[in-house]
Amino acid sequence: PFMEAVIKKVAQIKRGDPLDTDTMVGAQASQQQFDKIMSYLEIAKGEGAEVLTGGAAEKLEGSLATGYYIQPTLLKGTNQMRVFQEEIFGPVMSILTYETEEEVIRRANDTDYGLAAGVCTNDITRAHRIIHKLEAGICWINAWGESPAEMPVGGYKQSGVGRENGVSSLAQYTRIKSVQVELGGYNSVF
Repeated sequence: PFMEAVIKKVAQIKRGDPLDTDTMVGAQASQQQFDKIMSYLEIAKGEGAEVLTGGAAEKLEGSLATGYYIQPTLLKGTNQMRVFQEEIFGPVMSILTYETEEEVIRRANDTDYGLAAGVCTNDITRAHRIIHKLEAGICWINAWGESPAEMPVGGYKQSGVGRENGVSSLAQYTRIKSVQVELGGYNSVF
């Protein structure tokens, strides 16, 4: 039932004009990014990933016909597949099945990257336990992709070291200087 629900949700993602508030995914920013994502999809298929939905370029009509659209894609496979090990930055979700909590944490962390992670469960205690063991810079519990301005965003490992958004990101643009001033009577040794 879970996998069926995810497939249905991904298949319902509305593609189109990014200025339309009903649009959930717009075109890729460039031919280069489009080609990169499409090559990842071909590599995934060649490595035996199962395409559960999507997996192809998509032509929209009218003024959107020249956009670099890709169907929202859901892939099922293994950690050894390149698509599970690298950052694609496209409308592609890679999904792994697991048996134990320890296994899913180990497999999720078995990558050189760590930008984002999410946990979906009715057990909030379990979600927090898992999230704190995941090597990812931004994490969601029972949500995905929302990044309010006050929430610092950034990766772990090869996904980067800096942060955007939030008060903590200001530290990258400042230098700290500590100054102590004695306003009372001070007996100088000089």
